[in-house]
Amino acid sequence: MEIATGVKQKIIGVITVLTIFIILGALFISERPQNSELLAYEAQLQKIFEDAKNQFEYIRNVTLPSEIKLFVYTKQQAIDRWGEDSFGLDASNVLRQENIYKSLFLIEENESLDGVIMDWVASWTAVSVGNEIYVIYENYWPWDMPNAEAVLIHELTHVWQAALPVPTSYDVNRAYNALLEGDAVYMADYYKAQYNNSTRLNYANSLFISLVFPQLNAAVYPSVSDTVSTLNLFSYTYGKSFVSTLIDNGGWDQLNQSYLFEYVPSATAHILHFDKYFAGETAIFVLAPIPVDNNWVRIPSSYGYLSDTYGEFFVYVMLNNWLSDSKAQEVASGWAGDSFSYYEKDCDFLFVWNITWSSTECASEFTQAFSEMLNIVQANPQGDFWFTNGRYLTLSWNPNEKSTLILCSTDQTVIDPSLFTC
Repeated sequence: MEIATGVKQKIIGVITVLTIFIILGALFISERPQNSELLAYEAQLQKIFEDAKNQFEYIRNVTLPSEIKLFVYTKQQAIDRWGEDSFGLDASNVLRQENIYKSLFLIEENESLDGVIMDWVASWTAVSVGNEIYVIYENYWPWDMPNAEAVLIHELTHVWQAALPVPTSYDVNRAYNALLEGDAVYMADYYKAQYNNSTRLNYANSLFISLVFPQLNAAVYPSVSDTVSTLNLFSYTYGKSFVSTLIDNGGWDQLNQSYLFEYVPSATAHILHFDKYFAGETAIFVLAPIPVDNNWVRIPSSYGYLSDTYGEFFVYVMLNNWLSDSKAQEVASGWAGDSFSYYEKDCDFLFVWNITWSSTECASEFTQAFSEMLNIVQANPQGDFWFTNGRYLTLSWNPNEKSTLILCSTDQTVIDPSLFTC
C-alpha cells in the first residue's frame, strides 16, 4: 500500500529527528565517563550533597531553595559551555587585553592570553549557575571527605547568595567577587572545622584554593602567567580575609549586611583595607583624557562603558611583578581612583590611563616606582618617552597635582599629553 505523500513526509521527518537525537545522544554518552565506578560516583555525590544542604542551612540558619539540581560534567563539557566564546572574548578583545598587559609589563612579550579562559574553566572543581551545581568529574572526588562536601558547601553558598548590583568596572567586579567568593571559601572552611570537631580553624587560604582549583598545583595551567593568576585568584584569597574580618567584627549578621546595596564593597581597596570599607570611603571619580585627534575610535569596555577602572589591586600586581612586595603595597595603597580608555586607529592602538592618588606625595611615589619598573624591564628611554617592543610610552605628573597620566601607543605621534583634552 502506498503511503500518502504528506504522511510519508511526516514519517521521514520523525525518522530524521530521531536520528539526530540518537547521534547527539551517542556523542554525549561518549563524553561522559564510562566505567563501573560512575554509578557509585553519582550515588556518593548525591549522598554528600543532601548532607551538605543540611549542614549549610544549619550553619547559616537559612533555608535554601527547594529545587537545586546537581550535575556531573567532564572538563570538555565545561569548556564547551563556559569557555572563551561564552565569555564574549573574541580574538580582537583578547588582543586588546594583551596589548594593555604587555604595555604595563604584566606579561612577557612571548606570552599570550589566548586560551586563558579555557584553561581556567578546565581547572574548576565545581561551578554553580543559578540553582544548578556542576561538579567536574576529572577534578572532583566525592569520597575525599571532608573536602568533597566542603566544595558543595562552597557552591551552595553561591546558590543562596543575593544578587549584587551589575558591576560598572573591572575594579568593582573584583570587589563584588571578593565578597561572593570570600563568603563561599569561608563557609567551606567553617564546615571543615566543624567536621573535625574542633573550634573554628584558621585554614590557610592556599588549602581551599588548591581544593577548588587543583590543576593550578598540577602544572597544567600553561596559558596563565603568575600575574594573571594572581589577579584571577584575588577574589578567593583576599575575599576570605575580608569575610573573616566582617565576621570577627559582627558575626554572620555583619556578613549578611554586606550584601545590602549600601554595604556592598565597591573597590578592591575596600577588600585590601578594612578601615576604608568600614569608613564607607569611595573612589574618586576620574576622567581619562581624550585625544584631540577624533580619528581615534574608543572601544567600549566589557561593562558597556567608554572607560574602565583597574583599581588598587591591579596597580599592586603590576608593580609587584618587578618591585618588592612591601614597595608595591606601599605605593599602591595611595590609590584613590583611576580611569582608562582603549582606542584604535587603522592598525594602531592607544592606551590612556589616568590615576588619582590620595596626595601629591603618593603621586610622586608612584611616578618613581613606575620609572624604576621601566628601568628594570630595560625599556629604552628616548627623551620624554620610552620605547620597547614596538610601543611608545609616556608617564607624566605635575608635582602640584595628585594625578598621573600614562599613555601608550604603537603610534609615537599621539603620546604627547598636550594632544589630549578632558
